[in-house]
Amino acid sequence: MMNKHHVRSLMFRSLKRHAGFSNQTALLLIAVCYPLGIASIAVVISSASRFSGSGSSTTFEWNRSQQTISEQEAKSVIQEWWKVRSRVFASPYDASAASSVVSSGPLWSDLTKSDGPVAWLRNNQQYYTYQSTSIESVISFDPQDPERPSIVVRVMTQDTLHGAGINKSSSGTNNYKYMFAREDGKWKIWNYGKV
Repeated sequence: MMNKHHVRSLMFRSLKRHAGFSNQTALLLIAVCYPLGIASIAVVISSASRFSGSGSSTTFEWNRSQQTISEQEAKSVIQEWWKVRSRVFASPYDASAASSVVSSGPLWSDLTKSDGPVAWLRNNQQYYTYQSTSIESVISFDPQDPERPSIVVRVMTQDTLHGAGINKSSSGTNNYKYMFAREDGKWKIWNYGKV
């Protein structure tokens, strides 16, 4: 049996003598390299399948968990929105304060347009205060739509509209549907309305 050094020497001499491969050299290369190549390919395929088997499923689960909103997260986003309303619908009438919880969608367009509710309150020197807002119950929750997951909640509110000669309190319980969009790595309200 030939050792590695002898094989290399034989191959080198053969290549030096001839401008190409002789049949003997070609057979020798096939005999030595073919089994090594097959073994190397088998190792690479085995490693890749082990890696992709565990890695891709982990990546898929991670992406999926990042792309699906939970019921608790949906409720938290709604409650964050309620916290910033007093800055949006009262002095300083700062619609941009909602950017942390409102995505670029219909609600954002409504808040920032020149004839929207924020502009109307500012122009008429009126504002809202919020005494209480709470989720009484979750009526339905649909996180499956990857574009617009939604939740329908029963909400109890107490608020007051203030202005020159105006001090109008209102309270009630209504059902609202909130739709969400993922933006800047977090879930935000895309739109909402009474249902």
